[in-house]
Amino acid sequence: MLFQVLVHIMKEIIGEVEGIEILLPANFREGLAAVILVLGLVSSFLSFKKQWKAHALKITGILLLLGLCLFANNTWSYLAGIFIIATAVTRTEYLQNLAAIIRGNKDYFEYKKEFVSNKEVFDHKLQDIIEFKHEAPEKKDTELVTAKPAFEAGVSESLTPLQLVLIAEDFAFKEIERRYNKPIQRHIRIISPDKELEFDGLLELKNKSIICASKIIPHASFPLEPLYQSVQYILQQTAEYRKLLPRYKKLHVSYVIVSTFNNETKEKLLRKLDANVTSVTSEMFEVEFLLYSFEELGLPLLDSIKSQPLI
Repeated sequence: MLFQVLVHIMKEIIGEVEGIEILLPANFREGLAAVILVLGLVSSFLSFKKQWKAHALKITGILLLLGLCLFANNTWSYLAGIFIIATAVTRTEYLQNLAAIIRGNKDYFEYKKEFVSNKEVFDHKLQDIIEFKHEAPEKKDTELVTAKPAFEAGVSESLTPLQLVLIAEDFAFKEIERRYNKPIQRHIRIISPDKELEFDGLLELKNKSIICASKIIPHASFPLEPLYQSVQYILQQTAEYRKLLPRYKKLHVSYVIVSTFNNETKEKLLRKLDANVTSVTSEMFEVEFLLYSFEELGLPLLDSIKSQPLI
């Protein structure tokens, strides 16, 4: 009642300007929305102050969103506004749980996904470089090739071994992405109530999940035993992930190996790797090994590197 009286008085005072009636809010909701929008604009000017910038921008966004929701006066806009505003004032994990409850998504509570930090990724890759550095030539079946290391041979004079590993992994995963025409989630961690699983990549299709693992070896001579152990570890992790997926969803493992080998060496290594995949594992999910040289991924060597057979 008071609001209507105020509107009537404003109309009497303002009247018409050049025949066009001044637009005034029709009800309290629109009036409140207008006031909130004005406050949002005022807050946006306060954001020019460096010391107030972060908080002022957050308040501006909240006020403008709230004002627009009131003007829209729609149930869906209110629900969306609640979630958007909530992201500014509460933890994202709480909102994810709430969204899963609303959607009735039971699978969400079986496991969650998060990205592995850059520091953890760098540490893992550095450990691989050290682990695959060949130091025991006298042991049988420990060397794949005996040529000069790729980074010493000059993939790029400015690249460190770690940079080479990261770039080669990215190029190899792009080959897989082109096959399925869908991006790979890089360096993902799966968290369930009783375990944590880490994968170099995960590609989700409608009825299929593809686990991507990589071993980029910038040493032309490296021991095979760590590679066998790595393959078995990935297969074990994949078997655990299989338990978290719906039965209808297929599972596939793409294990990528990049080094400085030739086609003959690839064939020999593939036979050895396939022999390490048990029939039980094959029944649970598909496993493929993708072997690339640095040249095949568009990382040409400045010096010629020749691969030699296994010894």
